[in-house]
Amino acid sequence: MLQRLSLLMLLACLLAYRPAGAQEAPAWNVRPTYSYEKSVIAVVRFNANNTGLEMETLPRIIRNDLTLSGFFENVKDQMLANRQNMVDHNRKNIAFEAWAGMGVKHYLMGNVSEDATSYKVQVLVYDIDSKRLILSRDFVDRKERIRDLAHQISDAVILQIKGIEGVCRTRLLFVTEQVPGVKEIATMDWDGFGARPITNLGKLATTPVWGANGTEIYFTSYHGNRANVYGMQLTPDAALKLNPGQMWTIAAYGGTNHSPEWNSAARRLALVLSKDGNSEIYTASRDGKSATRVTTTKATEGSPCWSPDGSKIAFTSNEAGGVHVFVMNADGSGKRRLTTLGSWNDEVSWSPDGRRIAFVSRRAGANDIYICDAEGDKANLRRLTMNQGNNEAPAWAPNGTHLAFSSNRSGQWQIWMMLDDGSNQLPLTSAGRNTSAAWGPFVAKN
Repeated sequence: MLQRLSLLMLLACLLAYRPAGAQEAPAWNVRPTYSYEKSVIAVVRFNANNTGLEMETLPRIIRNDLTLSGFFENVKDQMLANRQNMVDHNRKNIAFEAWAGMGVKHYLMGNVSEDATSYKVQVLVYDIDSKRLILSRDFVDRKERIRDLAHQISDAVILQIKGIEGVCRTRLLFVTEQVPGVKEIATMDWDGFGARPITNLGKLATTPVWGANGTEIYFTSYHGNRANVYGMQLTPDAALKLNPGQMWTIAAYGGTNHSPEWNSAARRLALVLSKDGNSEIYTASRDGKSATRVTTTKATEGSPCWSPDGSKIAFTSNEAGGVHVFVMNADGSGKRRLTTLGSWNDEVSWSPDGRRIAFVSRRAGANDIYICDAEGDKANLRRLTMNQGNNEAPAWAPNGTHLAFSSNRSGQWQIWMMLDDGSNQLPLTSAGRNTSAAWGPFVAKN
């Protein structure tokens, strides 16, 4: 069951669902026409002599980052690459022909030094085809931030070679259920490392989103025996782990309060409240004050999502029959229907550049993820998941090229990620039941 649907919305879905007509099938099965070209990269053992760091510590993390990004493949024979690196080191030159013979396009080496508190890594990256040094840079960070140091290097390599802002230093929120019936909000690094809960409410917590300045989160919790919306301050420690801090109530009106969505440009939340009868979209400040109703229909509304510039809100409604995605101005004016195909479309996520919208649609009894232009589902509609169980809750990375999502394809619900062409679908979690990822903002550069 999708986390962001109210019970009324779910009932509407079940009543409205009907098998798709055959005439619609071709439009719904189109995959993206673009694709990302992977480059083979050799990330060899770093020279870490006279330090307390093992030679493979940083390269192992970097290799995993680059593979997870979907932009690179690691060299097939890592042992051969490490031996060739030693030969190059001893001869003090790069044997470009030998690297080309291994199918390598880029070659990354590093030299590590340390002082009492920090590691310094000199990174050199060579382009094999052009026989040029294309990246030479020193990276420094505190010893307890060794993983962040590796992620910094990975992001620099992705930007240098692919021209895309890397997201290896970002984090995700998600809902974790390690004990049946108890759902908590958790965080993890982009690669799934360091996953841990940050709430301990002992009830159902759902729909987490990042909030003001990337240091607050907002979520729905049933720990007061009904759905209310709460905020929580997060505090990073010396190792950059996010620790829970002050928690406050944002919305606790009669009825249900759920599905908060923050927008930094508008400096406001969108959320769903049923205090006036049926579920409607409201906006409010981060503390819940100045709540303003922006939908006024007799239908059931849900799943609000801001456009990046804060000027518009996408949401779901059963106003047109079934469940469809609509877009309106932030004040509720100018409403238009976004999805027209099918009878159940939900879980909207607006891309960071404002040009595309990802959403979930049910076709032939399965939920899958699609993207379309922000003008409507007939404008460059593309299907990203297909014949892989149920896939829900898409969430864009801040670079606009990756999405996190929930999938039960392995039997249990887990968090996965993929590129926006639907390729490189890989799991980030494996233990317990994990859903509803929210991708955090870029980390401030050092």
